[in-house]
Amino acid sequence: MRTLVLDSTYFPVKIVGWQKAMILMISGRAEIVTEYEDNIIRSVSESFQLPKILRLNNKHKAQKKVKFTRLNVFWRDAFKCQYCLTQLPANELTFDHVIPSSKGGPTSWENVVTCCVGCNTKKSDKSLKKSGFKLYKKPIQPDWSPQLCLRLKIDDPDEWFDWLPGSRALAS
Repeated sequence: MRTLVLDSTYFPVKIVGWQKAMILMISGRAEIVTEYEDNIIRSVSESFQLPKILRLNNKHKAQKKVKFTRLNVFWRDAFKCQYCLTQLPANELTFDHVIPSSKGGPTSWENVVTCCVGCNTKKSDKSLKKSGFKLYKKPIQPDWSPQLCLRLKIDDPDEWFDWLPGSRALAS
């Protein structure tokens, strides 16, 4: 079972397993918004209904700077090759330095894009001009954190979808 965690302003921040949810609740760091009706956790001396949605008591500290990682680059670029616009799963993608690292291009948000293996091989260590490739969009550092993209499943509680407008269509 999973639990949706909201910050103190009722903004969704993450989904956690039932064990972490119980720790947050019992330690007083979060309060229950709603509970699963049929799921009870028992200890030697107490019983608890499993929380479906928790609200953190303290203000959630959002990460100010988005961490540069391969997966975050893929999220920023919507898992699409920025040269041919083919959308692929993460295990079939790589990333490409727009200005090749062999030519002094940095590994940074502004110089790295999601790329399919075919385009990466064709571009090689050439500049955009020499390779004949065009970028779909200019790479920038996102001002949102891809880690906040909550992955809902079809069997998650219907009530969660009320907290995340438009998420029903994205559930996998």
